[in-house]
Amino acid sequence: MTPELDTLLCQRHPRIFRLRHSDPQLSALGRGMECGDGWFRLIDTLCEQLQWETDHNDAPQVVATQVKEKMGTLRFHARPRSDYQSGMIRIAEALSAHLCERCGKFGEMLIIRGYRSVRCDEHLPPGP
Repeated sequence: MTPELDTLLCQRHPRIFRLRHSDPQLSALGRGMECGDGWFRLIDTLCEQLQWETDHNDAPQVVATQVKEKMGTLRFHARPRSDYQSGMIRIAEALSAHLCERCGKFGEMLIIRGYRSVRCDEHLPPGP
């Protein structure tokens, strides 16, 4: 994710991303958001809902420990979390399998140079 969008997520959700500037040896989140810009809105919306649960339904304060792409989908590692918050995270991760990691449009899972990645028609790799 670009530094600008990374910073924006941290500004919008400071309690969730309070480990963002930690030593990368202590928290993987210290390396930043390790995914494409296309998932920004998905992550932002997830964080809004996670924080709403904390603020209005007495759920624990979720603190992200890592945000990355793995096997073509979003991985949002956080603790502590309620069962409901865990479900929100699983849904966001599942939705990422259908959203282009570059732009966020509807896409499909492809194998690109040996790696899984979700791409829309606009961001398909060149070639046969």
